[in-house]
Order: sequence, then structure tokens, then C-alpha cells
Amino acid sequence: MKRGQGRAAIDPGEDGTVDIIARLRRRAREGRGAERRLAECILADPRFAASAPIAEIAGRAGVSEPTVTRLARAMGFSGTRDIRFHLAQALAIGGAYMGDRARERGTGRGASGLVAAVATDAHAAIDRMMLGIREGEVEAIAGILARARQILICGTGGSSSMAAVEFENRLFRLGLKVSARTDPQLQRMNASVLAEGDVIVGFSISGQVTSVLDALKIARQYGARTVAITSPDTPIAAAAETALPLTIEEHGDLYKPSSVRYGLLAVVDTLALATARAIGPEVVERLRRVRQTLASQNIRDPGMPIGD
Repeated sequence: MKRGQGRAAIDPGEDGTVDIIARLRRRAREGRGAERRLAECILADPRFAASAPIAEIAGRAGVSEPTVTRLARAMGFSGTRDIRFHLAQALAIGGAYMGDRARERGTGRGASGLVAAVATDAHAAIDRMMLGIREGEVEAIAGILARARQILICGTGGSSSMAAVEFENRLFRLGLKVSARTDPQLQRMNASVLAEGDVIVGFSISGQVTSVLDALKIARQYGARTVAITSPDTPIAAAAETALPLTIEEHGDLYKPSSVRYGLLAVVDTLALATARAIGPEVVERLRRVRQTLASQNIRDPGMPIGD
């Protein structure tokens, strides 16, 4: 492969980040001779390569020191210092997913172990989330929602977008005018038409998502009430008038989906219950109408949830 072709194919992402692990793996597959051995050596122990002198890296790989520089330039870097920097960054971001230990985590369990792993972590996530919030905070947010002229709910990403849509599903049946937006552009656009008497709710586990942060700031400048369901001491928590803090803790099996969403759903249901009680007895008639409309779908069992 020509050097110019290699550089053109490995441009950094839009945010300027560089996936050096992917670049090294490509060189380990497609490189020749010494370059290939060097890439394989770095991938075998990236922590060593991120801090060791060039001479030691070259010696371990069985190549010359200039080969290290040539590999750096072939991958589009200016020199060996860039390799160290990006290796350290890759280890900080995704080190848990690299190496033999990461591949081993989650293996060797039978079916009963799989069921227990999901159930146990789900229960723990709910317990942590519920212990981290106070009823007074929930009731204050419920009061804001119950009095709102209209409600915009924003969430971007897997768990937060799910929570936004589910919260919309819980609130519309209470007779509230509510809409959920998970598209970043629509979040900003919808926030711009809010006004006094309206409320925006932003879901964000990280508290860092730019579109949700922007939507809260936009809506607030036009007089809407702002609520954030997010991690404390984050930009999104600071941008909202009222914030409900999330307690997040991830452990264990890298093969297993995050359990955070179970805790997030518990928060959604808690807020929905508090909002229904804040609205009062008129909620019951609205729920009756919803169930009545489902009778045409042969869903007549009063023990079934409202909605399939």
C-alpha cells in the first residue's frame, strides 16, 4: 500500500479523535515484514508501548528503531510521540475492552448464570437509583409537570432516548400535552417554540450531551421551565432550574447490556405516579377512556396493563 493511500483512508473522526487501535490492527493485517511485527507487538501490550522508550519497543518487536518512526508516519502521525499519546487515550477510554481479560469476562457461565447476572444487576440498579433521589424532589417536578401547558421531553442515545419516549407514553394518558424528541435537530427546533407555561425535561445519563444541553438553554431563554434527569455536577444539571440526580454505577460483565436503563425506568415510573397524584382524581376518567378504546382490540381483562 502506498503511504499516501494509507493516510487518506485513516482520517480522524469529525470530533478529532483517532482510533489508533483500529489503525494498528489494519497495519497488522496489511503491513509487511517489520512493520507488521511491530504493529502486532504494540497491540499485544499497548500499556507497555504507551510508556516504554522507543528502543525497548523496537527490541521487543525485533525491529530497528527507525521502523517505529516509519510505522507512525504510515499511520498518518507526525512521529512516535503521537503514537504514545493516542495509545494512552485509547487505554483511558476503552482499556476495559482490550486484552485477554476483557475477552474472558462474561464467559464460562451456564444459562442460570446468565439469568441471575441480568436480574441481580437490574435489581441493584433500581435500588441505587431510588436511594439517590428524595420524594420532595420528585413531588416538586411532578407539580411543575401537572401545571404545564405543554411538555417537551428530550433524550439522545440508547437509554436516555428510551426514557424520553417512555415518559411521553406515561404522561399523555394523564391528559397532558406532551411530546418526546430524540433527534438532536428536532430537540433544538422544538425548544425554540416553547414559552412561559411550558416545560422541557432533559434526560441524560452522562449530563454531557450537547443537543439536550442546548435544548434546555434555548427553552429557558424563552421562559419555559427546565427540568433535568441526569447525573449531578454536570453541565446539563447546571443548565436546568430543577434537576433530579441519577446514581450511576456500572460493574462486571462487558458482554452484558448496561443495567442503568432499569433504574432509569424506575425513575420514569416514579415521576409518572407523582404527576398523576398531583393532577388528582380527573386522571382516573382519562385512564378509563384509554381502556375503553382498547375494548375494540379484545383487550377487556382489567388485570392487563393499559396498552399492550
